[in-house]
Amino acid sequence: MTAMWFLLALIMLAGAGALLYFDRSRRDQSGRVREIWAKAQGYSYSGADPRLPSQFHRAAMAKHEYLGALDVVTGERRGEKFILFDLEDTATIVAVEREVGSDVDIDLRLKTTPPPKDSDLELLGAIGPRVVFATDLEIARRACDQRMVAFTESIPPVVGMLWSEGEWTLGSLPLGSSGRDWDAAIETVARLSGILHVLPPVIEPKGMRDVRHDPGRPGDPEPGEPRRVAPARRAPAERAAALRDGGERRPGLPQRSDRPARPVPPPAGDRPSGPIRERRRPADDGR
Repeated sequence: MTAMWFLLALIMLAGAGALLYFDRSRRDQSGRVREIWAKAQGYSYSGADPRLPSQFHRAAMAKHEYLGALDVVTGERRGEKFILFDLEDTATIVAVEREVGSDVDIDLRLKTTPPPKDSDLELLGAIGPRVVFATDLEIARRACDQRMVAFTESIPPVVGMLWSEGEWTLGSLPLGSSGRDWDAAIETVARLSGILHVLPPVIEPKGMRDVRHDPGRPGDPEPGEPRRVAPARRAPAERAAALRDGGERRPGLPQRSDRPARPVPPPAGDRPSGPIRERRRPADDGR
């Protein structure tokens, strides 16, 4: 009996090892396919990035920050920077970066998908085959115009969730998708990113400016520069004494004693009222 259990354990161990081998082989093959696809498109490829998923926290990325990113592709498509990666054994994620982020986040998911678990996302309503959630319903309602309706009706079936976080617009698709699916997902997420440009930009909190570069404080030194101390001002009595002694001496300027004396005009009462005529001396007649 003991030998039979031991044999069953060996069989199960061998089966687990075979599954791990096939999974590893499939992963390596998928990585090679994505690397070839990335190089053919002119994109950059990296085997892994453990810190990348921690930048995102909503939708398909919720509570998966501890997972690493595999087979990461970065590039630019029609002027839009994007990142494509596998969230280990969960999903393939496409993220497109906008130039200006927004405090308003939007989530578009299929009606059959469970609602988001984020407490700040509220239900806006259904648009085509999708259900829209947003952190600000009034602003999101203005963004969901006819372009958004046409967009939701043209989303490829391979793209599951679509959402935005700050300056990023993201989408998810199942693992094992092909290069054609990746192209379609990037195009879809980029279109949604263009529509979301109407969202208000991020508002910078007051008081967050760097005072070292505040133009209203020209006296502040740069980092590493000694602070300039203004010379102490003299008391009125000391300034008066300095003026009586010939003035304060300043380097590089002529002193009062070096300046040529100017003739002092006579008082107004001593000036002649008429034009000044030259007096002629009487001629010397030899007397």
